[in-house]
Amino acid sequence: MKSKFLILFVLFNILTFAQWQNIWNSPNISDAAITGFINFQKNGNSWNKRFYYLDSIKFYVSNSPLSITPDYTYNFTAEEKLAGYQLYSLQTDLTGDGITEFYVVGYVGTSSNYRQYVKIFNIVNNTIVFNANQNNYSFSTPYLMDVNSDGLLECVFTKWTYPYNNQYFYEVYSTGVTPTDYPVEPIGYNLNQNYPNPFNSQTNISFTLNKGGQVQLKIYNLNGEEVTTLLNEYKTPGNHTVAWDGKAGNKRVTSGVFFYELSVDEKSDVKKMIHLK
Repeated sequence: MKSKFLILFVLFNILTFAQWQNIWNSPNISDAAITGFINFQKNGNSWNKRFYYLDSIKFYVSNSPLSITPDYTYNFTAEEKLAGYQLYSLQTDLTGDGITEFYVVGYVGTSSNYRQYVKIFNIVNNTIVFNANQNNYSFSTPYLMDVNSDGLLECVFTKWTYPYNNQYFYEVYSTGVTPTDYPVEPIGYNLNQNYPNPFNSQTNISFTLNKGGQVQLKIYNLNGEEVTTLLNEYKTPGNHTVAWDGKAGNKRVTSGVFFYELSVDEKSDVKKMIHLK
């Protein structure tokens, strides 16, 4: 009986004195915006987080993690709006200012045959770090790794001719940045933008695993309904590519926007693509 009383006394004290303190309430945010917290500024061997906001006009990073007041802003071009506001953090400092770099995707051309470019930029002064934009080619989104074990990060793109001729190849650029500038909490994989995008008969989805794991790759329509599962199996570390023929079973899907989701050991990433019939 004495031991039971002691347990109850301890629990009562924990519930009484362990109080949560509310430290911030944001103003109302439109449900048309995408918001959250990102690793933004290097702090020794870790990163300080900031609040970010993205809508159909601009992207901005706030002046602190507990504020929505803009500190740095990027305004989308017409081509980048057409691509669906695809802006992402590289979670890597490529310019030596202690701030992560970002990349944004743009579409050039007609609705039946877009050409995709990718621009890596420094949001502090909105200068372009690298512009993968060539008239006769489309580029995938970038990923960073030490490809040749030289102690420096390389930036890797897949590239295909425009218009697409069912062939692609890699371009690898040395950044001069050491791998110590990798994000401190890597997600364990990298999901690339599909190529070509938009596509008609077939598109390729590539991803890189830092370690082996159970992998699922699914396609969803604009309503969030599952269209098909392309992959559900264990994959070893390294680069992988999966092709989708634009079909659900034996039936070709309609034209429109679709999403592909890569899930690896309970973590997931989603990107958007466009199918044209």
